[in-house]
This record gives sequence, structure tokens and C-alpha cells, in this order.
Amino acid sequence: MAYTIKGLAKVNECEQSIYGLANQWQYWYTCNYGGREDIVNDFKSLRKADRQEMLDFLRGEPFYTELYDHIVSHIY
Repeated sequence: MAYTIKGLAKVNECEQSIYGLANQWQYWYTCNYGGREDIVNDFKSLRKADRQEMLDFLRGEPFYTELYDHIVSHIY
């Protein structure tokens, strides 16, 4: 099942926005090494259009540079 950003944020019980989902993933990335695989799986569960929107958002925000690099390195 493909999720919207808002839908995936709701499933992950965080603020239902692109910011909320990005913050959740950033937390997983920095605090829980085992959760890094979950980030990629979550990303892949997004609809194609939402994947691109998320990548554009992460690429444009310096705070998420490492997270963006992590996702991109696992999807290409």
C-alpha cells in the first residue's frame, strides 16, 4: 500500500506533515542505528509523487543533509 506523506506520518504517530515525518526520520537516523533501515522502508512506502516531494524537502533543508544522503544512497 502506498501512503501519502500525511498518511505515513499518521501511521508513525507524529505530526501529520512533511516536517513531522522528516523529524521522525531524523530522530531514527541520529538516535537509533537499527531504525535506519526503517527510514528507507518508510520512504519506499510513499507514493511516487510524495517520494519526490520528500526528497526535494530534505535536499533543501541543511538540517536533513545526512538523512537525505542516507535515503538516496539506499534507493539508487
